[in-house]
Amino acid sequence: MGNKKENEKIIFIIGFMLMGLISCFVKTKEEKFWGWFCQNSQLIYNYEINQEKIFNELQIQLHKINPDLTFEISSVKNGKRDFVISADGILDAFPAVEKLYSLKPELSEWTFIKFRPRREIENSIKIEDKEVCPNDIRFMFIKDEDKSKIGIVLFCNGYTEIECEIYSQIGFLFLDECLGEYDVEKFIGTIIIQGFDSEYFNDSIKLEFLPTEFDKIKVNIIK
Repeated sequence: MGNKKENEKIIFIIGFMLMGLISCFVKTKEEKFWGWFCQNSQLIYNYEINQEKIFNELQIQLHKINPDLTFEISSVKNGKRDFVISADGILDAFPAVEKLYSLKPELSEWTFIKFRPRREIENSIKIEDKEVCPNDIRFMFIKDEDKSKIGIVLFCNGYTEIECEIYSQIGFLFLDECLGEYDVEKFIGTIIIQGFDSEYFNDSIKLEFLPTEFDKIKVNIIK
């Protein structure tokens, strides 16, 4: 009877050890992606040689993790490129970005960044036949029903209600550039688009001050 219990104990221990050993060799989707990335690092770094093929393959590999994941690659600066892992503004995909980023490798030619970062607003944004320059956008903050969010009114020069959808897209892209993907999705609530003829326009602020003014309010929200 004693031998039987000892044998069962040994079998259990061996089984437990085998499970641990197997788990060491079974890679997660994120680990598989980074393994593929490391193997193809130089090809991706020099993507201009075959941009369409490389970008398509990158998207395929990311979609194996989450279909909402996407990426951005910067120009070369001091021998390095930025590789941005983005949820494409989809809040439900944020955990996938965080998990993938947490397992990033150390590669001398790459800087890995989670979520689209803030950028200096220098260029205009064009959708269809509408082109809006940074100076054509102003803003003011408003209270949001959700106290964990910040409401905002964007004033777009040339705005009309008929073209509301286009100007809304342009306004959102400017927000994304100014504040970055994370802050827009986590902290921006109601977004209202109006023209320079709005009765509230006199209370508006230049777009260049948006990040600074936003951070002042955000501090009080996250306390």
